[in-house]
Amino acid sequence: MTIDVLILGDGIGGIVTANLLLRKARKKDLELRIRLVGNSPMHTYQPGLLFLPFQKPGYRRLQDIQKPNAGLIASGIDYIGEHITAIDTVQRRVTTEHQTLSYDWLVLALGCRTVIDEVDGLPEQWGKTVHGFYTPDSALRLAQALDSFNGGDLVVNVAEMPIKCPVAPIEFACLVEHYLVQRGIRSKTNISLVTPLGGAFTKPVCNTVLTDILLEKGIHVVPNASLDRVTDSAMYCPDGQEVPFDLMVTAPPHEGPQLIDDAGLGDGLGFGCTHRKTLKSTVADRIFLVGDNSNVPTSKAGSVAHFQADVVVDNILREISGREAEPHADGHANCFIETGYNKAVLVDFNYDIQPVPGKFPLPVVGPMTLLKESTLNHLGKLAFKYIYWHVLLPGLPIPMVGSRMSTLGKQKHYLNEHK
Repeated sequence: MTIDVLILGDGIGGIVTANLLLRKARKKDLELRIRLVGNSPMHTYQPGLLFLPFQKPGYRRLQDIQKPNAGLIASGIDYIGEHITAIDTVQRRVTTEHQTLSYDWLVLALGCRTVIDEVDGLPEQWGKTVHGFYTPDSALRLAQALDSFNGGDLVVNVAEMPIKCPVAPIEFACLVEHYLVQRGIRSKTNISLVTPLGGAFTKPVCNTVLTDILLEKGIHVVPNASLDRVTDSAMYCPDGQEVPFDLMVTAPPHEGPQLIDDAGLGDGLGFGCTHRKTLKSTVADRIFLVGDNSNVPTSKAGSVAHFQADVVVDNILREISGREAEPHADGHANCFIETGYNKAVLVDFNYDIQPVPGKFPLPVVGPMTLLKESTLNHLGKLAFKYIYWHVLLPGLPIPMVGSRMSTLGKQKHYLNEHK
């Protein structure tokens, strides 16, 4: 009997899960019908959106960071390019604009979305004095805004948490500082990072490192400052604090898909209620979640989706064979943080262990250094683009980097002090 596995979402989480599931099912001689549903004809390498506003080599056009989705999905997977309208968890059916699809197991990998309408005044100023870089169109408009910027107050803002890639605003602040130096107008510009967090990052050791980097660049950090409303020249916090700007670059509020809440699977913000260890829905049986649309307490990033897909695929195969899903997800996140001047910081952490100094992926020899700026880390960030297209999306293992975080190479006294 053929078993139907339906995967919703054709971003990184959905494509990795589908490709990996097909490969592992074939190794087990298991007959599955894997169907992937989404309506995005082009796939965007989202880390590239950070570089697009600066028009760096290899990141000047959308063609540099996009490929057709159909070419990224392995033969043997049915790709259905349709808009999804409803999920029925009782009947185990998904409705699209043209058909109804039944499933035995369901994977939600629908990502999350920016919602500028949530902030008073933001829709009116969007694309004028306020910009973003979380979508291809907004990143290209920001490139034009930076080109015409000649100095003044430049505010980099995080509206609220959670957001995709929580370190991206920090990266942008560092890269724009370098960009302004290259243009010869750094002395004419005040740069501020305005964040609802208590500092630049959520975890104390990493926060200290990143805050020091920002301060060394003359970037002012304004903590505990959520975005309440915006005009054409100032942002305002709920406590009335005013931050003036000539140009504002914001990470707008993010929400999960309304589809998830409508199906009774969400937390009210569109993020699916998810068991943090098994990645199963805590609301309905035979449903797993991968990537940004879950509410597990880890970063919403491509590397996380890749690690989660490995756990989800193994657990689906376990349940198909009559066994229980195993609690193997540990929230592993791995990220290169660009700091400008051809340097980057590498962080590797999970639910329980925060980013700490050390070597990665091998102890002593590295060659990458954790929680410290280096040119090699920057080269690793650039190399990740190739890895993304040719390793992550096909669902191949990353050499020496498992879905569960390793403590090898991490400085043990930090691990003992900051568990």
